[in-house]
This record gives sequence, C-alpha cells and structure tokens, in this order.
Amino acid sequence: MFQFMRQSPSRRTFLTAVGTAATTLTIPSLTSERAAASDSGDFAWPITGTITSTYYDTRDGGTRTHRGIDADRYTGDPIYAARAGTVSTASYTSGYGYRVVIDHESGYQSRYAHCQSDLKVSVGDTVEKHEHIADIGSSGGDYAAHVHFDIKRDGEYQYIPGEYYDSISHTDAIPKDFPGLSGSGGDGGAAYSWPTYADGDSGESVYSIQYLLEDHGYALDYHDGIYGSEVETAVEDFQASRGLAVDGVVGPNTWESLYVPVLSASDDPYWATYGAQHHLRDGEGYSISVDGYYGSETKNAVESFQSSAGLAVDGKVGHDTWQALVDI
Repeated sequence: MFQFMRQSPSRRTFLTAVGTAATTLTIPSLTSERAAASDSGDFAWPITGTITSTYYDTRDGGTRTHRGIDADRYTGDPIYAARAGTVSTASYTSGYGYRVVIDHESGYQSRYAHCQSDLKVSVGDTVEKHEHIADIGSSGGDYAAHVHFDIKRDGEYQYIPGEYYDSISHTDAIPKDFPGLSGSGGDGGAAYSWPTYADGDSGESVYSIQYLLEDHGYALDYHDGIYGSEVETAVEDFQASRGLAVDGVVGPNTWESLYVPVLSASDDPYWATYGAQHHLRDGEGYSISVDGYYGSETKNAVESFQSSAGLAVDGKVGHDTWQALVDI
C-alpha cells in the first residue's frame, strides 16, 4: 500500500507499508526549489487559492487522467496570466466553459477554464505576467467554482507539480523549469536584474520597496526612502507569508513576489502605481503627478521610459519594467 500525505510546502511525508510495517520518508524542503523557480520565473500560479485536483489524478472511474491542476478560492476571485503572451482563445468551449488560452514563446500555451462569462481579455490582446484575465466560475458543467489550469508545449501537456502544495499564490512561480523559455516571463525586452537592498540602504528603490509593501497591506509610518528597522521588519513578515527565506533583505527572490504590476487605468493598484510614478518622477526625471492613479500622463511616461531602456513599449509596468526601474 502506498499513501501520500499532502502537507505544507516545506515538508512532504510519504508512508509506505507492507502488512503492518511502515516506513516514513521525509523529503527536504522545497523552499530552495521555489526560490530558484521564482528567480527564473518561467510560469506563475494562476490564482491565490487552494489546489483541489492535481496532475495525474484519475477521472471517470480511472479511465481518464487529469492533465493539469484544479484550484479554487471564491466565485468571482481573479485569475491571472501565468506568463506574458498573446491571447489566442477567449470564448465558450463545450466541457471547459468560458476559457482563456495564452500563447507564449517556444510553443508553450497556458489554458484557464471554467471562468465566469465576463472575460477580461480578447483574442489578440497582449498580456503581462500576473495580469487579471478572468474570474473564477463554474461554467462548462456541474462544477463547484474553480479554475482548471494546464500548460502545453507544441500540443503536449506539461507536468505541473501541484501535489506539493495545499495553497498557492499567484505571485509565486511554479517550482519547475520549462525548457526553451527565456528570462522571467515578464514584459519582454532588454535584460535587467533585481538589486539587493538591506538595513542601512537608501534611495529611490527603497521608496519603491516601501510603497510595494503598502500595496501588500503592510502599513508603514514612514515613506522616506530609508531602509530602517521598520522596513526590515515588514520585509521579514512579508517573506514569512510567502514561504521565502526570512532575512529582512530584499533580493531577487523577494522582488519576484513583492512587485505588483501596474497595467491600465482600470487596473491601477494605488500604492504600486504611486511607487512607479514616484520612481519615474524622482528617479528618472519625468514631470508627472504622483497621485496613485494611472492616466495618460503616467502611461506616456512609462512608454518613454520603456523606449529609452530598450524594453517592449506597451505602457504597462510589468515584471521587466519594474526590474529596469529599480536596477542599479
């Protein structure tokens, strides 16, 4: 008999038994694997929620194998693009209900099914990693609300290691390398890197850290561009909440979870937008208002910055644009 016991991401236990004898095997923490995946950032999880069905689960009395994961949260909660790409399907399909399919480089596709009918994207749209593309629903059958998510390459399903996790976050990378992908799956263009900041540092990028922490719900007393004990404590709490190594230092893996995309006037998270504007004005010299609202003035400044930085020009502050802003 073989029994799998799903536990937290940091510990998995397998029980093998023959008759009454049993052996317990503890497999090392996946934290380092998650960190490595976050650094490369091939694909992210599509929602923040709970995995309810994993790859290789059997269906229909064992006659069919699940080639993806199912994850749920609440009806109407957002579904996010797992990687930047171009929408190739945004419609109703028998069995899958309302679904979105995104084409990526090297023959990859990510697919999101059983969405609510008011899809947030259309065929031909270019989307960023972590962009809100649909909402969790139950279309296509008699299902509880959830999203079916799978990844294909050249028509072949790709394994997704969902059995390692009870809960997932859309800001975390799927802990698996997908061959043939470049960069971080962000918004494309020139290569930049995440800098490292710690207690005692200061500057425009520390302002960005403070504003991004605010966007994640960490209320700070000071927005002064100084990396002091208040910022360090908030970073440690944030790292603990995301399963990262807790050291109070904002390095590449923490940046990957910390940055928040600023995509349009209809999707402009206040503090993240404020931080991007502040950096564009005080760090890059653009004469714009810093008010937390994404309008044409901010969009024009973002596009100008992207052009000067050698990035794809789309006016969206996605992964690579944030990285270029804070790179030193």
